[in-house]
Amino acid sequence: MTTRASLYVRLSRQASDTNLSLDGMTDDLRELCRQEGMTEVALHVDDGLSGGYRDRPAFTAWIADARSGRAQVLLTWHVDRLTREGLNVAAQLLDVVEGKDPATGRQISRPVRLLDVKGLDSDHGETFRMRFVLQAEIARAERERMRERSKAAHRRIAQAGRYRGGFTPYGYKAVPAADGKGQSLAIEPREAQAIRESVDRVLSGHTLGRVARWLNDQGYSPRRTDEWSRRGLLHVLTGDAILGRVSRGGKPVRDAEGAILTPFPAIIGEAEHSALKAACNPQGERRTPMGRQPSRLLSGLLTCFSCHAVLTVVRRNGRTAAYRCMSRGMGKACTAAVSVGAKVIEDHVTDRYLRAVGSMRMTREHVVTEGIDELPAVDAEIADVMAQVATRATASLFERLAALQAQREELEDKPPVQHIEIVDTGLTVAQWWTDAHLDDQRDALAEAFGLLEVSPGKPGSRIFDPARLRLEWSPPDELVADRL
Repeated sequence: MTTRASLYVRLSRQASDTNLSLDGMTDDLRELCRQEGMTEVALHVDDGLSGGYRDRPAFTAWIADARSGRAQVLLTWHVDRLTREGLNVAAQLLDVVEGKDPATGRQISRPVRLLDVKGLDSDHGETFRMRFVLQAEIARAERERMRERSKAAHRRIAQAGRYRGGFTPYGYKAVPAADGKGQSLAIEPREAQAIRESVDRVLSGHTLGRVARWLNDQGYSPRRTDEWSRRGLLHVLTGDAILGRVSRGGKPVRDAEGAILTPFPAIIGEAEHSALKAACNPQGERRTPMGRQPSRLLSGLLTCFSCHAVLTVVRRNGRTAAYRCMSRGMGKACTAAVSVGAKVIEDHVTDRYLRAVGSMRMTREHVVTEGIDELPAVDAEIADVMAQVATRATASLFERLAALQAQREELEDKPPVQHIEIVDTGLTVAQWWTDAHLDDQRDALAEAFGLLEVSPGKPGSRIFDPARLRLEWSPPDELVADRL
């Protein structure tokens, strides 16, 4: 009667595995199977999966072959193909080989034999157990060394101001490094402009959805998708890349002393970044409305002369848009509900607005955020003190560390200070209006007009009578009062 064998191979993507191949390891296992006079009943392959985790599909199925009695022998290429967790998984595998329940230690299945092509054999008794556990721990230690080497290499590359490749962060472009070795990152002007304008808009109270619409309207294309979304914009604005930092596993890379590395030019400052995170508030309660796009230019701005209700955008005969008072349909009193074509009144209001202020210079608000720029310096000093504590733990160092940590907590609790600066866009209002997004155009009209009240028109008339619109400007400043 032939002995049934289940085969297992694993190949990760670590650099140390480049001298191995799945086909080569499989051939070695099948040759061992032939030499031992066994029959192969299954081949389980985990391709590209780390040995640092035990929930690999093929590994789990391989163990199940032994537990179910499908296989009498488990064959693998080497212990480091089974696990890089050390004793943790070594104990689990020993229970499988001996047919024991890992929870109780009682016998629940037939023992099986474990072999590898390097000479490991569970039939060798105590020698096998000691060798198996030792090799599992060696594999675990090697994994830790690989991780540390990878981290150190990442730090060296970042500290040298070089870019290690992969996906280039939005707002940057890859350029030759200053020392001629590899690449670095430089600011991509148009994308950085989009980021800075987005920061201003979010800190001014605009929702992420509205800012995303503006980016799409202005032709600022994202990298991986056709258009901007709230989630994509949130990722860019709250990520570490726009601070010139390098991240790994979602955390900023630090140097040997623990200071955060900033090898590339920053697009925004630390204070702005902190204020952005608070404004976006992805994990907390919503602080701003959803930011739904208005359907028309005058949505929410026109009112009915009779009942003063805000006019609603409707479709006439399912085609042309109009603004209409819906009070009667909602059971409210209105002596003469009004309706007006959307395009004609939008054109009229726009014309009145641009004739009054179109030649004036267009300005915008720039939110300046200050107050926590000292955080990186405090972090760096904390890291320096902790490094000293590791070599000589004196009372004075502990006192200094406690004081620095208290200072850091105070800085974190202190909200950033913001003030508004008025910036000239270099355009007239009329020039700005031509390419402005609907959201921004509507905001400009809402700020300019205190009242836009519509009265009924003549029955059957298709021409808009300007006398139907009662228009009142918002209290103007001294510079524009004489134009209105």
